[in-house]
Amino acid sequence: MTAHIESANENDIMLEQLEYLIDHTAGHVQCGCSECRRYLRARSILLEIFGEPQKPQIQEFPNLAQAA
Repeated sequence: MTAHIESANENDIMLEQLEYLIDHTAGHVQCGCSECRRYLRARSILLEIFGEPQKPQIQEFPNLAQAA
């Protein structure tokens, strides 16, 4: 008989990680370490809904007919 181990809830894991990052940056005033950089990336993603609408980044290519 094999015991079934239930997976942890992803939302609980994400919340725990976010709390860890918030606690870290509060104590270290964003020292620039990998945890601080993770915090800034997560913060940027979570708060992007409150920012100005971003213009789509369209890369323009030169007219190849004119280049020839």
